[in-house]
Amino acid sequence: MSTDPGNPASRPLEARKVLVVDDAESIRSVLQTALSEAGADVWLAEDGIAALHVLSDVLPDLILLDLVMPRLDGWGVIEELRRSLRTAKIPVILETSAEDYASFDRARRDGVAAFISKPFRLNEVIGTCRRVFEGARPLQGANAQSATRWVDLRSADGTPLAMAALVDLDAEGAQIEVTAPLPLGTVVLLGPTESGQQTFTAEVRWVTCSGGRCFVGLQFRPAL
Repeated sequence: MSTDPGNPASRPLEARKVLVVDDAESIRSVLQTALSEAGADVWLAEDGIAALHVLSDVLPDLILLDLVMPRLDGWGVIEELRRSLRTAKIPVILETSAEDYASFDRARRDGVAAFISKPFRLNEVIGTCRRVFEGARPLQGANAQSATRWVDLRSADGTPLAMAALVDLDAEGAQIEVTAPLPLGTVVLLGPTESGQQTFTAEVRWVTCSGGRCFVGLQFRPAL
């Protein structure tokens, strides 16, 4: 991932403070580089205990948090964050597997803002951070605007499948909420309810259902 320092649009996290908490040195290094190139000031911690030490000196705007770590895991960090008025409102993005349904449900109950699936794409990480800073809370089913935007979901041959609530959208893909899961790898057409606007061809990359809600991650692909 590379950015043009002279182009403000290439540094969407300009002057934001981000704490990365992950016990894998390679992941910390990659995320530090990507987030720094996007304009963020980055702090690193190898586990939950180290994260709490950083938080005693620095108040980040956002925390990227791994779940499985030694000494103090991600859940322990979230619990400690919520104990203090100083840190309770810091948005958290979890690093976890899209198939980790139990963690997804618990994170939603605990007020976590969003999650990124491992293995992740760096442009997805930057895009998720940017949208959270803009007010989006994808894990809670809320985008930066309060009004729900509905989109038309169809199969590749144009057969209507459902009306979906649009949770998140960028140039690479989208997250939608539907009433029933979609098979992984399914190619769908995602279109607006208003005529004359763009319809996207997308592939289902992950599905998470919990508490009667199904969230679907879509990756855009060239039109068939």
